[in-house]
Amino acid sequence: MRRYPYLSEASLDPNDPHRTTKFNDYYFAISDPIGERQSVFIDGNSLPKRFRSLQPGSLIRIGETGFGTGLTFIVACINFLNEASRNARLQWISTEQYPLRTGDLIQSIKALPLTTDMEQLAEELIGDWPDPIPTCHRRFFGDGRIILDLHFNDSTSVINDLSGTIDAWCLDGFAPERNPEIWEPALFKAIAEKSHQETTFSTFTSARKVRDGLASAGFKVEKVPGFAKKRERIEGNFTGNRTVNPWTPTSSIHSKHSIAIIGAGLAGAWTAYAFARRRIPVVVFERQTPAVAASGNPQGITYAKLSIEATPNSLLQMQSLAHLKNWFQIFSADNWNQSGVVLLAKNDKERLHQKKLVEALPSAYPLIQSITRQEASILAELPLAYGGSFLPDAGWLNPRGCVWELLDHPLITVIPYRHVRQVKRIEAMSLLEFEGHTLGFHQHLYNAVIWANALEAQKHVPMPLSLKPIRGQITYVQSGNYPKIPICGDAYVAPQSHGLMTCGATYTPNSENLTPILEDDLTNIDTINSLVAKPIWNHGHVTGNRVSIRTATPDYMPVVGQVAESEIWKSLLENLKYDATFQPTQPLPYIRGHYVLAGLGSRGTLTAPIAAELLVSQILGEVLPVSESIRDALSPDRFFRRRLVRGLT
Repeated sequence: MRRYPYLSEASLDPNDPHRTTKFNDYYFAISDPIGERQSVFIDGNSLPKRFRSLQPGSLIRIGETGFGTGLTFIVACINFLNEASRNARLQWISTEQYPLRTGDLIQSIKALPLTTDMEQLAEELIGDWPDPIPTCHRRFFGDGRIILDLHFNDSTSVINDLSGTIDAWCLDGFAPERNPEIWEPALFKAIAEKSHQETTFSTFTSARKVRDGLASAGFKVEKVPGFAKKRERIEGNFTGNRTVNPWTPTSSIHSKHSIAIIGAGLAGAWTAYAFARRRIPVVVFERQTPAVAASGNPQGITYAKLSIEATPNSLLQMQSLAHLKNWFQIFSADNWNQSGVVLLAKNDKERLHQKKLVEALPSAYPLIQSITRQEASILAELPLAYGGSFLPDAGWLNPRGCVWELLDHPLITVIPYRHVRQVKRIEAMSLLEFEGHTLGFHQHLYNAVIWANALEAQKHVPMPLSLKPIRGQITYVQSGNYPKIPICGDAYVAPQSHGLMTCGATYTPNSENLTPILEDDLTNIDTINSLVAKPIWNHGHVTGNRVSIRTATPDYMPVVGQVAESEIWKSLLENLKYDATFQPTQPLPYIRGHYVLAGLGSRGTLTAPIAAELLVSQILGEVLPVSESIRDALSPDRFFRRRLVRGLT
C-alpha cells in the first residue's frame, strides 16, 4: 500500500531563533548568515555570472536540499533581480522535511540583518508560507519571474521522482554528523540523475562521506577554502552520463514563441493565466464565449475526494487542496468562498472509510476532520441526517465568474466564435483554420497549440485520449432553508447565492443530451432531502435548471501534457505486446508544439490550476510541480500505451 509522506514541523530553540533542537545545529553561520549564503552557495555555483549571461526569456533552475528559513533563496533572488536581464526567469526547487511554523519563521527572519530588498522578499515569503502538507507548494515572486517550488518532504524521495533537470545544486541540510540521514548515497545518486553536463554543485561541508558520495555519483569534486572558521568545503560539477527517461517529453518552446489555447473554460483559462503570470502573452480561441459549457455553472463545490492509499489521483487532489488558500486569493468574494465543505457518511461502510482516511493522511495538518451529526449540523446551520468529515480548506466558487477573472489580463487575448476546423503542421509551426461566427474562415500560425476544449480535443489529437462525456443536470432552488456551507453526499447542496441555491448534479455517462429533464430535477430534490434529518425542499421550490457535459476519463484523472507521435510509437513499442514492462532505450518522439489539457471531470474546479501549471512548466522547460510518477499517470499517451500492451492499435 502506498502511504502518504511523513512530515513533522521543525522545533526551534526557544532561546535562539536560528537553532533547531532536533539536530542541535544552526541553520547557517551565526557570525555572518548572509555572507555565508552568498559565499558558499551563490558564488560557489558562480550564480551572479550565470545570471548575467541569461538571455531574455531564458530560465535557470536551481535545486536545494534543506530550505530551512529560506535565507539562501532570498539571497539568490536578490542576486538574480540585480544581475539578470529583465525577462530572464529563475526557478528555485527546494526540499524541507521539517518545515518551520509560520511564527517561528517570522521570529527567525526578523532576527536576521536583512537589507530593505531582502526584507520585502521575506515578507512575501512569510505571507505565502504553506501549511505543513507534504506536497510541492508552488509560489511566485518578482512579478512572476521567480518560481519557488517548495517540497515539504524527504529530499531523497523528492529528487528521486523529480520531473525535470537542475542547472545548479545548493546542498544544505545541517552538518552530516548531526543529520546523517540526508547525506546518503541514495541522495547523491538522485541528484546525479537530475543533472546534465553543465550542472554545478556547492556545499558548506567537506565531510568524507559527502565527497566520496558525490564523486561516486559522477561529480567532479574540488576542495575550496571554507567560510569563516571552516577550513574547507567542496564544490564541483557533473561529469557523468546524463540520465534520460524515454517516456518524458524533452522539447520545450521559448517564452517568445506564439502560443494558442483552444477552449475558454476552466482548463483554458487557468492555462492562459499560468502563462500570463510569467509575463508571457497567449491567445485563447473559443467556439462560443468563455465559460458557456461545463464551466458555466453558477456554483461548483471545490473539495478533494481522497483515497486511503496515496494514489497519483489522491496526491494530485491533496496538492490542489493545499494551494487553494494561496492561488484563489485572486478571485473576488462573489466568485470564491473558502467556507469549508462537509462530506456526509450515510452508513457504516462510509464511516469506516472516512475514519481510515483520517488515520492514513499526514498528521501535521488537518486536511480532513471527523465530525458528528451534531457538529455537521452546526456547521451547515441545518439539521443533517448524518455526521462525516469536514474539509476546512475547501469551498465553493462561481466557475463562470472565475473564468472571466482569469482571462481578464492584458497579456491574454480572447477571440470568441472561432471553431477549429482543422490543423496543419508546417515544419515546427501549426496552422489553425477556424470557422468564424460570420461567413468565412480564418487562419492563424502558432508555435504551440494547447487543446483545452474538452471532448473536441480528441478530434484534433492523433491518439486515443479515451475521453468520455458525462451529462449532469443541476437544479436551481429558491427556499428559505439553505446550508451555510456546501454539503456533499450522494449529491451536493450549495449555499444561497444571489437568492438561489443549486443542487445536484445528476450523473449520466456517455450522454451529450443538453435538454433539461424534469425527472432529473425531482431526483436532485429527493437526493438532497436524504442529506437532512427530515425533508425540507419540494418540487415547488425548483426555479430552473442547467445541463452541461463534463469530460472524464476511465481512470478519473485528467490528460495533461505533450501529444505523442503515435504512429512512430507503434513501431518503437511493438515489444509491449509481449512484455508490459518493456522500456525503450531512446527518447520517444512527441509532436512538436502540440499539448492537451482535458478530462478534468467532477474535480475540475480543484485540479485545473495545478494541471495548468504542470502543462505550462512542461512547455517552457521548467521542473514540473508534480513528481514524475504523477506526470506519467496524467500523460495523454497512457491510454495509448495500455492499448499497445493489449495488442490493440
